[in-house]
Amino acid sequence: MKNKLHIDNLEIMAFMDGLVFFSPVSLLIRTKAGLSLEQFFVLQAFLSIMIFVFEIPTGKITDRVGYKKTLVLSQGMWLLARILLMLSFFSGNFAVFMIEAVVEGIAISFSSGTLSAYLYQQYESDEYVVKNARIGNCGTAGFIVSAITYAGLYHFFGLEGLLVATVISSALGLVASFGIEKEKHLKEKEVTEKKVKKLAFNLENTMIVVILACVSITFILINFFYVDKLENLGISEEWMSAIILGYSLIQMISEKLLKMISEKKYLLTFMLGFLTVGMMMIVFGMSDHVLIVIPIMLLLPLAVIVPEYIFDEIENKIIDANGLENYRAEVLSIYNMGVNLVEIIFLFASAYVSRAGISPSFILTGCTMGVIGVAGFVMFSKKINQ
Repeated sequence: MKNKLHIDNLEIMAFMDGLVFFSPVSLLIRTKAGLSLEQFFVLQAFLSIMIFVFEIPTGKITDRVGYKKTLVLSQGMWLLARILLMLSFFSGNFAVFMIEAVVEGIAISFSSGTLSAYLYQQYESDEYVVKNARIGNCGTAGFIVSAITYAGLYHFFGLEGLLVATVISSALGLVASFGIEKEKHLKEKEVTEKKVKKLAFNLENTMIVVILACVSITFILINFFYVDKLENLGISEEWMSAIILGYSLIQMISEKLLKMISEKKYLLTFMLGFLTVGMMMIVFGMSDHVLIVIPIMLLLPLAVIVPEYIFDEIENKIIDANGLENYRAEVLSIYNMGVNLVEIIFLFASAYVSRAGISPSFILTGCTMGVIGVAGFVMFSKKINQ
């Protein structure tokens, strides 16, 4: 059994990271500052470009300095990004939003895959998925608190108050990160850099990238365009707090669900999860009926996160099977570079069709997830059972 001392600091950090008080109105932070929907998509694409640029350098740094130090560094960059976002809103200057995107890109590059790699190294295989879900639930608990307090903060202090509160929570997350237990010493590296570089040309790893991109794009759509869907239905944006509270509470069931699923059934559950998500997103994009849209809003995040946690372990097992465990952070960075490339294409395409609304993006992503879920099941069945 792995040593779990000081894990509470990791949970506190995750909780503080979840306290994003402006989350229900993330799109409004940009549009109220004067950005158009087209500029928003371009800004998000630029963020993805920055992540793409910094992924490999930050992955190499992570493998050199260790997972804990990287988590602390990423928390510091997140704090700086939150401060810059607040300044961007106050100034209404698109150039300042671009600077914030650069810093946020660095923060995401440092954090992408690092927590997963840290937990995978600290916990046995049969504990990893559930522990990952537990840490995720701490972040979800933060979201719940921010969702409960969002309406009051927004009513009395406006968007400015939401931004200031988020900066404070980010600072507390940075403080908590210093108390995280250091990971165990890694073995001597025996894999050549050349083998790591060849990952980009591997069909198996290309499939991993596409699967991760589908999950990432789904959460982009959820985080930014749920509020747009509510407005299209004639529902006040302030109700977004109740929606987030609802789906966050439901999402916390994930840990218990994963405990009920046998490890041997993980891959099947992953495929069924992707098929379910795909169907829900297609219906969501096509429907304008409140009684259909609202239940999907509440259930979609849970439907996405269960197969995501499962695939997180599959991804790490493939790294082990390929003998790249000592380069885990760099390999995960390569995966994320591919994800960012897919996101860039998606966001620029969404900017191009933005006048048609958000429905085409939901429908296209839903169709893709259904197909990829089946393809991933077929491709990885033999690999993870070896």
